[in-house]
Amino acid sequence: KFSTFLPKMECQPSLSPHQFPLYWFSVPAIMKGWIDRVLSQGFAFSLQKMYNNGIFKDKKAMLSFSTGSMQTMYRPDGVNGDINVTLWPLQNGVLHFCGFQVLAPQVFWCPGHSPPANRTAMLDGWRARLKTLLVERPLTFAPCELFDLTFPGGFMLRPEVREEQSTRPHGITTGHHLGKPLPPDNQLKSEG
Repeated sequence: KFSTFLPKMECQPSLSPHQFPLYWFSVPAIMKGWIDRVLSQGFAFSLQKMYNNGIFKDKKAMLSFSTGSMQTMYRPDGVNGDINVTLWPLQNGVLHFCGFQVLAPQVFWCPGHSPPANRTAMLDGWRARLKTLLVERPLTFAPCELFDLTFPGGFMLRPEVREEQSTRPHGITTGHHLGKPLPPDNQLKSEG
């Protein structure tokens, strides 16, 4: 496990980094249980307070995990499929749904099968990133204002937004692809 290689890192007091392994394209069961028990309706979200208007809209969150597979295996043409699709339920459906500003994930690709020098480089990169983490730009998600958030409106994309998007080469986000190619690395890098 990669966590055995993680040294105690000094970081700013408001950060509490936790590393987890990607299990079956998701979080380990104990972490899923924590998500289900803690990020509950009324505490972490409501129909009035979700996504960019969510309860935690002034807080930042990010995923930091290791994989058992090489990065190339998580490309659109890789055997595991596009990592952006894999991360969408966690980053948009859990973190952003509760209002968090989601930072780009910290992914440690296949550390268990990497040479020691590669693992050291991964940790050095993580250590450097921790120093500037609080000033990073968050990932981009579709804001609630693009949707008709009423029961008669069906919580669907507004018609004028759909028309505006029709001339763009990519969808709005990984999940809001509108039948077009996914925006490149929408779940891995912030825009600009």
